[in-house]
Amino acid sequence: MPELAEVEIQSRMLSRRLRGTRIRAIEVRDPKIQLRDRLIGRTIRRIWRRAKFIIFDLTGDRHLLVHLRMTGWFEFVQPARYRLAIVTAKGAAYFADSRRFGTVAVLRGDELRRALAHLGPEPLARSCDLTRLARTRRPIKVALLDQRLIAGVGNIYANEALWRARLDPRRPANRLQAKERQRLQHGIRAALRKGIAYGPQIFEVQTFTVYDRALQPCRRCGTRIRRVVLAQRSTFFCPRCQR
Repeated sequence: MPELAEVEIQSRMLSRRLRGTRIRAIEVRDPKIQLRDRLIGRTIRRIWRRAKFIIFDLTGDRHLLVHLRMTGWFEFVQPARYRLAIVTAKGAAYFADSRRFGTVAVLRGDELRRALAHLGPEPLARSCDLTRLARTRRPIKVALLDQRLIAGVGNIYANEALWRARLDPRRPANRLQAKERQRLQHGIRAALRKGIAYGPQIFEVQTFTVYDRALQPCRRCGTRIRRVVLAQRSTFFCPRCQR
């Protein structure tokens, strides 16, 4: 499932190809996607990311809000199957999504602000802090997946960040001390930046420290990685490094 790093990569790819160009055609091939406004002729002013959303800012106070969900991804060479195509003077972007869980909506500016208002701080922003985590007794790994507390972190990067911060994922979030939250913040940023640095080939070349490495040796101490289930999500950690 695309998380913040993958969505950031996608938004950058889209921006390089489509920013500043006019939409010539919109092709919708899936009836689950219904665009209420006419977009042809509008210019794509900006493409950016908020949490796991991709936002196209268009002229005329219209915004295209996209969530990739489980299998969504924009291709720039026409694939055999796709749900939506955005055709511009610079080329086309094809929204492929085999499980059809991704969402696409056209919103006005005020509607976009309301749609994003519930999201927590951006983990890569300088102003980000993790003080909201003190509001919950849930395990820290579970709390990191709550988009109201911190935006964009998913299962993979929560595992990776906690390993970097040497924190047990089962520990109650409100028990973290200020120094530990700071360590976790650094761990989140480092894990996300590593993911973003892989670029468009991330799914083919990405490697992990703990995620999906149950029973394999910890890359730091050699102890076997352990897998537990928290809130119905697989959680991976080193029982020695993350006491």
